[in-house]
Amino acid sequence: MKKSDIILIAVILVVALISYLSFRQITNDSALEDGTAIIYYNNQKILEIDLVDGSHEVYDNSRIIDIDTTSYIFHVEGSNPYGVYIEYENNRVRVIDEESPKHICQTQGWSNSPLQPLTCLPNNIIIVIEAKKDDSLPDDITG
Repeated sequence: MKKSDIILIAVILVVALISYLSFRQITNDSALEDGTAIIYYNNQKILEIDLVDGSHEVYDNSRIIDIDTTSYIFHVEGSNPYGVYIEYENNRVRVIDEESPKHICQTQGWSNSPLQPLTCLPNNIIIVIEAKKDDSLPDDITG
């Protein structure tokens, strides 16, 4: 390898590291402690979990298998009848168990950031984090 090749590889690695760390910082800065986790099945809202206290609102009872309010584990049915287990803890959510070929849903880890949705495409389940709507603040139309 030539000296110029080593310099090019070093520059590429430094740029990649800076990009990765910047993205992680942006994701951490956008974390919401008072947001809402919205669970969708085939683009249909089935459940909302409040990230403040774990309270929830069910929109589609046919997709809810079980809700354990003591340990905050929500068992929802996806495309697979086994379903997806979603855990709430400390203002964040994660998928703790599901049935898919590579279990990518579980390896995504915790999320409380709108920039980091949890997707479980083999089960057609998507968990999106959104900020709570504050109706007390004026909007652009009502002033």
